[in-house]
Amino acid sequence: MADLVILAAPGMGAVDEGFAEPLFQALKDHLGADWSRIHTDTILCQGHLQPNLERVFEAMQKRDMDYLRARKFMLYGLAEASAQMADIHQRGGNYEKTQQAIYQTFERAAKATSDNAPVILLSHSIGCCILSNYLWDAQRATINHGIWRDGGPKGVHKGSAKDLFLRGKTLAHWYTLGASNPLWTAGLARDQIQAVTSDTRGYNFRWKNFYHPDDLFGWPLKPLSPSYNQAVYRDFETRPLADWSAASWGPQLVSHDGYWQSEMVLRNLVEDVTEVLKKTTARRPSPLQRATVAAV
Repeated sequence: MADLVILAAPGMGAVDEGFAEPLFQALKDHLGADWSRIHTDTILCQGHLQPNLERVFEAMQKRDMDYLRARKFMLYGLAEASAQMADIHQRGGNYEKTQQAIYQTFERAAKATSDNAPVILLSHSIGCCILSNYLWDAQRATINHGIWRDGGPKGVHKGSAKDLFLRGKTLAHWYTLGASNPLWTAGLARDQIQAVTSDTRGYNFRWKNFYHPDDLFGWPLKPLSPSYNQAVYRDFETRPLADWSAASWGPQLVSHDGYWQSEMVLRNLVEDVTEVLKKTTARRPSPLQRATVAAV
């Protein structure tokens, strides 16, 4: 049984199921034997939208257009956001289907580990907003939309260890990569821009945000509002503006897709995973203790 869960959520654009593989493979190479103690999975929370997006893009290509790669990137990203928020209160709508995909990924993780296993979340681009919505709803005592309405899905007792796990209350770290949250909240008054809590309501995790200065869709989060400033541990520039060795290439799509290969992200993740595994080892009962409990 695994000691740690790492879940990754994709960002804007067509979703390749192996999107997180570069980071997972690099982490595996660094951890060696400890890799066997980790359960990894991907949260394909936009899968139900892909056929519609592909149909529209194929239809649009019947007209002459330039910059097809950029257009596809924009179409997928913005359409995913609008489709989910358009029917937020509809039972069985896109918002609820998205949350159901996240919930089911957590359920698989619970079966592979335990209801109290620590979790590390990695989310990219619009996936950061999607995970933020999931956690925000899970953190509310009452909610009138999404899967947490009416106390949550049936079959799980509210307040049980499994319920707490599925709500993300064993979350140890949250990495947001190229977070696009400001694009969807900037029109609100400053005091209305509220972040999920990282240190109250039964949550206690460290939120690290990574952004590239040339990435138009990836933003720092701490300046967004007092709430974000308190919740986010730190904003990391994956390439500081002062680093002229890479030259200033200007706005680009490459930087938005590069977080899964970032050395800075990997370095932080190796440190955090190693720390969590050490704490888990310290809490694990010895073979003698387990034998004693079994005998009793």
